Amino acid sequence: MKRKRVNKFLTYLFAILIFMWTIAPMAWLFISAISPHRELISSKMGWFPHSPTLSNFKDLFNFHQDIGERFVYSLRNSLIVAGGVTLIGLIFGTMAAYALARFDFKGKNEIMIGMLLSRLLPSIALLIPFFVMVIYVSRVFNLYDTKLNLIIIYNSFILGFVIWIMKGYFETIPQELEEAALIDGCSPFEAFMKVILPISLPGLVATGIFTFLMAWDEFLFALVFTRTKNAMTVPMFIATVGSQYITDYEKIAAAGFIGGIIPVLIALLFQKYIVKGILAGSVKG
Repeated sequence: MKRKRVNKFLTYLFAILIFMWTIAPMAWLFISAISPHRELISSKMGWFPHSPTLSNFKDLFNFHQDIGERFVYSLRNSLIVAGGVTLIGLIFGTMAAYALARFDFKGKNEIMIGMLLSRLLPSIALLIPFFVMVIYVSRVFNLYDTKLNLIIIYNSFILGFVIWIMKGYFETIPQELEEAALIDGCSPFEAFMKVILPISLPGLVATGIFTFLMAWDEFLFALVFTRTKNAMTVPMFIATVGSQYITDYEKIAAAGFIGGIIPVLIALLFQKYIVKGILAGSVKG
């Protein structure tokens, strides 16, 4: 009994430490965001501000100020880009993953290896080829500094991730379910749409959340391929708030907190499906 109590205590202690380690950056961002500028840069700053204020958050949503207008546009752009990447990735990635999981054809292994290699390459190695292609295409159809350009670029390396995850998930679903649907008169596509996809909802949601986060947090390509509020995303906006002479630390903290809390809320909203999707891949058949 004593050993069980010690193990239980250590388990709770470890869980509390992990929770504090995880939540501490967001907590400090919020504390910095509600701190006045003079307190934030003061050498005597404590753990909590003496005069907390929400003016930094209000300024970010004040459309009559330049910083507020740019932040609202960047927030809109991030939602459009991340949402578009997630939608396109799930639609095409799910169908490709199903084909790779269920059918045998020539070049199947080479396709999987190619998609894996695309994920292993560092993003900066793809930067120059992407830039050259975008510049050439922009002579006919303007892509530079557009949300469509970011969606296309992000999908080029995120789509492989979706296919890999969903392929593993489809392989855990018994093929007998599809065979039963075919016997009942369904076509292969109808069996996929009416039987496999509803069963795969936890995996789809979990993969969609991870895809959304990857697109939401991306900074390097947004830095190179955006210049104005037309396509600027939240990470890019945060980078532009500071300058060589003036740095609004409190505005950076407020924008970072808002940019970080949105994915957290989405993850909490779909927490049940994320857990199911992660656990489903641990059991075959």
